[in-house]
Amino acid sequence: MKCTGVLAFVEQVRKVDMLDGVTILRSEKVKDEIVLDGNDIELVSRSAALINQKCHVKNKDIRKFLDGIYVSDKGAIKEE
Repeated sequence: MKCTGVLAFVEQVRKVDMLDGVTILRSEKVKDEIVLDGNDIELVSRSAALINQKCHVKNKDIRKFLDGIYVSDKGAIKEE
């Protein structure tokens, strides 16, 4: 699962504890993209949901401020 983040107006660091077996990789090709990797699809999905909940933008009009975490791709990562 690939997630792209845009957090322009956030000044605090958010920490999310990953579930067992889920690793986070920073994409070298795309700026501000993280890749969640793991064998269990439910643990990877739940970890992505935890990240999404922590980065939820509050008290802003989401139509104007596009801050947040967005899932850009789901599926198996192809080896290159």
